[in-house]
Amino acid sequence: MRKTLAMLLLTCLSGFTHADWQALAKADDGDWYVDTQRVQAPPTVRVWTLFDHHAPVGAFGVLSVKTMHEFDCAQQRMRDVNIVVFNDHMARGSILRNTYPGTQLIHPPPGSVFEQLMTELCKP
Repeated sequence: MRKTLAMLLLTCLSGFTHADWQALAKADDGDWYVDTQRVQAPPTVRVWTLFDHHAPVGAFGVLSVKTMHEFDCAQQRMRDVNIVVFNDHMARGSILRNTYPGTQLIHPPPGSVFEQLMTELCKP
């Protein structure tokens, strides 16, 4: 019984750490990715994105930031649900910070990666 429970727990935990990162966009200071395994259907879509810095940022040497975004397709707004900061590329290494900002819904900035992502995810 314990062995079965342990295997089930390990299987569940490995599902949380696995991501199928697909390239989304490039920026001067890093690259954007989206986790295609975690997309939920409209009208409210939640998806993980990853920004992978080319060089370490700040005093703690941040190299990647993984963020759970929530998009309200009906209102064309978004908010950040969870932000996890890592000291290695592609959401690896030690977690430097894990926050749940619960920000207000905002309209994605025109021409931004977020507007592009919302447009794609909210297609009927």
